[in-house]
Amino acid sequence: MRQMNWYFFTTVLLLYVLPGCGELETNYFRGRVNQATQEAVAHRYGSPHHIDTAEDGGSVWTYFDRGSATSGFTGYARSSYCRAYLLTLDQHGVLRDWREENCGV
Repeated sequence: MRQMNWYFFTTVLLLYVLPGCGELETNYFRGRVNQATQEAVAHRYGSPHHIDTAEDGGSVWTYFDRGSATSGFTGYARSSYCRAYLLTLDQHGVLRDWREENCGV
C-alpha cells in the first residue's frame, strides 16, 4: 500500500509540474516588462542569439528555444520545434515588450 501511495503522489506531482515547464519563459518575461534590464536578461539567458536595432534607438534581442532533441518516449528527434523570444529593450536597456513566435519549419 505504501508503494502505491508513492506512485500516486509522484504521478500527481508530475502532472502539475510538467505543464508549467513550457510557461517558464513567458511567465518570466510577462512579470518583468518595464522592470528587467538588459543586464538582468543577459545574466539569466546569456548573450542573445540575434540583436537588431529598433527605430527608437533601442534594440530587439532574439533568443531561440529549440527544445530537447527528443519527443516523448519515442526517442525520435523533433526537427520542427522552435520558439523565438523577441525582447524589445528601450535605449536605456529596459525591457519594454516581448513576444513569442513559432520559428519551426
